[in-house]
Amino acid sequence: KGWNQGCFYIDLEPKPKAYLMKSMFMPEEPLVHIGILGKDNNKMWNRTLGESLTLYTYTNAEKVELMLNGKSLGRKQNVKDPKKRNQIRWDDIVYQPGYLEAIAYNNNKVVARHKIETTDEAVKLVAESDNSQWKADGMDLQHIRITAVDNKGRRVPVATDEVTFSVEGSASIVGVINGDINSNEMTVGNKRSLFNGTCTVILRSDRSPGKVTLTATSPKLKPVSLKMLTK
Repeated sequence: KGWNQGCFYIDLEPKPKAYLMKSMFMPEEPLVHIGILGKDNNKMWNRTLGESLTLYTYTNAEKVELMLNGKSLGRKQNVKDPKKRNQIRWDDIVYQPGYLEAIAYNNNKVVARHKIETTDEAVKLVAESDNSQWKADGMDLQHIRITAVDNKGRRVPVATDEVTFSVEGSASIVGVINGDINSNEMTVGNKRSLFNGTCTVILRSDRSPGKVTLTATSPKLKPVSLKMLTK
């Protein structure tokens, strides 16, 4: 299916380490990103109370400050060692519900932030398409990412609900996927489970321009419908 050690999941969702690569190849764009070590790092800031964590802040800035629910856990300097640069390690970070925020500094000025939050239970699905110029040529694809969010609109990374898709209009479903390389689910059909709180359905246009409506449903979550056009 793929290589599990890459910087992206097989649905093209970036892993935290993708931001390490970005920090190196795009040094002109200040960034910081939190990545938690461990096999269950996709849980992000939905953890077990009192759990001790090791994490990295991937950054191309000079310093990073880590904040837990508004309390500073200190600042650390980036290093120039090519084996360690742009990846600042933090050990023994004890989980508390709320938020963890990394703040990056250059010349003591804030240049980037990244925050991860404890979410509530997922309540609904949202949908986002990637092709605004969808051609009615019988070949052009539309990737629609479905995400489970809580009542504040935050992605819920622990959601694993099964999602069922239906489509009306000038397109058909040609594939379904999530980021789980170990999943035994089919990549064809009209169903896929969420992984990291998200999954993707792929539509292919017909040869006749027209309206397309995709609907995604899951038993415990409010469904979503997305209306699109092929041209």
